[in-house]
Amino acid sequence: PLKPINTSAHLAYVMYTSGSTGTPKGVMIEQKSVIRLVKNTNIYSFSSSDKILSTSAISFDATTFEYWGPLLNGGQLVLCPQKKLLDQNLLSEEIKYRSINIMWFTSGWLNQLVDVNLNVFNGLRTVIVGGDKLSRVHIAKLKSAYPEIKIINGYGPTENTTFSTTFNIQNVVNSIPIGTPITNSQAYILSNTDQLQPIGVVGEICIGGEGLARGYLNQPELTKEKFIENPFI
Repeated sequence: PLKPINTSAHLAYVMYTSGSTGTPKGVMIEQKSVIRLVKNTNIYSFSSSDKILSTSAISFDATTFEYWGPLLNGGQLVLCPQKKLLDQNLLSEEIKYRSINIMWFTSGWLNQLVDVNLNVFNGLRTVIVGGDKLSRVHIAKLKSAYPEIKIINGYGPTENTTFSTTFNIQNVVNSIPIGTPITNSQAYILSNTDQLQPIGVVGEICIGGEGLARGYLNQPELTKEKFIENPFI
């Protein structure tokens, strides 16, 4: 038996993201950030009856939720060949055959599937979608076809461990919100002098909490610029 030597502050992984700059940078995520994402969280309560089909490349941070959500909660993680993910009919068959009940989709891919084959979503109980602004038209069409499916808008950068805020879409409105912070996280709308903005006033969203990365690998200056002290705690 191996002695448990890791702590919550030890590094879990480094994942490269280009973000809006197009220049890859290594994001250092600690153990506690992964736990914050999938254990005792208000995003989704995983159980041993859950079966999730992974749709993400292993270098994409959505896998943190897809892999460790079921594996740290007694559920089942299902992997399939790429050709099944890219073929709507094969994907539909895989979801049915494996009794998949929860999946993550990028917004663009979900829009495409809604347009060409709504049967893909048959059998799913929870759909998490994000990566870009959601299409009101496509979400409404999915809701209309499957009113029982729980649809969650998931927002957040790799630097805050996949999801920062989520919104459970009950009714489709003109603009679908990104929601509120997930458990053990904070989100602030700040001015250019780092002051809290009043409700309805435009500002920059700043996120914090247990999901926040340690920083950028071997880039101390960029880390210092982007990861600032929280003035509200």
